[in-house]
Amino acid sequence: MKQIKARKPAVFERDLPDLPAELQCPDAAADLFADSEVVIAEQRLQDVDRRDLTVSTFQVEGSVLERVQLAGGRFGSVVLKDARLVGCDLANVLAHRINLVRVELIDCRLTGFRATTLDWRDVLVQNGNLGYSQLQRGLFRSCEFDGCNLQEADLQEADLTGSMVRKCNLARADLRGAKLQNTDLRGSDVEELLVGMEDLQGAVVDAEQAVKFARLLGLQIRY
Repeated sequence: MKQIKARKPAVFERDLPDLPAELQCPDAAADLFADSEVVIAEQRLQDVDRRDLTVSTFQVEGSVLERVQLAGGRFGSVVLKDARLVGCDLANVLAHRINLVRVELIDCRLTGFRATTLDWRDVLVQNGNLGYSQLQRGLFRSCEFDGCNLQEADLQEADLTGSMVRKCNLARADLRGAKLQNTDLRGSDVEELLVGMEDLQGAVVDAEQAVKFARLLGLQIRY
């Protein structure tokens, strides 16, 4: 009889941002946002308020942004590479295309965040509020959502293959049609998660979540 080898569990790996040892702190940080194409490179920005900003290009590379207010912004293309954002407000931001590579978003507000095209790779979102965000059909590779609020977030047909969604609030989040192979959902609240059983193929769940998902199949669990 042919022996079937047990599948080894996937090991999560995320590349960290490659930040310069020293960053410049501009005297007039707000001036960096004066043109229709914003480029921030090897800078440390703190306490900048540019809410409702409208630009065609927003590019950040090798930089740290702390408490930068961009709520209600309208962006054509957003490119963040090797960046860390701490305590920033991106609520109700609308972007046509957003590419994130080796980015950390810590304690950031992204409520109602919307993007037409998303490509996120090696991204950490820690203690972030993404409630009501629209991230459908987004590509998330080696991404980590830790302790985030994703209540009623729209992640339909998103590709979360190999990512981590740990200790998050997924109440009424929509993951129908999403790719969840090796996606680690352990510790997250999935009580009202919108997802089909076929979408959960290959997802990593804990025992409590398995019982809740079993209800979708109409199974009777007895002890």
